[in-house]
Amino acid sequence: MMWSLFLILLYSWLFRCVNPEVPQVIDYLNGFHLDCYECHSNRPGCGKKLNWLLMRWKRCDMPGGAKCVKIIERTPDGETNYIRGCLREIEATRPEMPTVRENGCWTATDNYVGLGYNIYIPTTETIYCFCNERDGCLIVIKFSLLLL
Repeated sequence: MMWSLFLILLYSWLFRCVNPEVPQVIDYLNGFHLDCYECHSNRPGCGKKLNWLLMRWKRCDMPGGAKCVKIIERTPDGETNYIRGCLREIEATRPEMPTVRENGCWTATDNYVGLGYNIYIPTTETIYCFCNERDGCLIVIKFSLLLL
């Protein structure tokens, strides 16, 4: 029994050296972290719909619990940008983020947008979606915007 646990941990550690984006057995023994997609919509596969086959996960950890973030913003020329990543890295570059960071989607002024269909959002508002339920959790949010 002890040898089998040792071999599982050893294999998990060795595999981690090869591919750190894949959660390993040892992760569940060391405590949980969250794997989030990290990309910008200027990359193929990282638009409104995320192509999870083209995107890599990034390990996220943060005191008090990690969260994945998806930002939906409109540029002055009318283009919609999607940015995905870990809360820790994104909040360092975006001081205007909402103070409310519960699971769901919020504007920078802390207005709850929700996760429903056909949500009307003014075109100037940037939307911040947060989640921490499971790895890659923002891929399944069914969210559509009616934009002017």
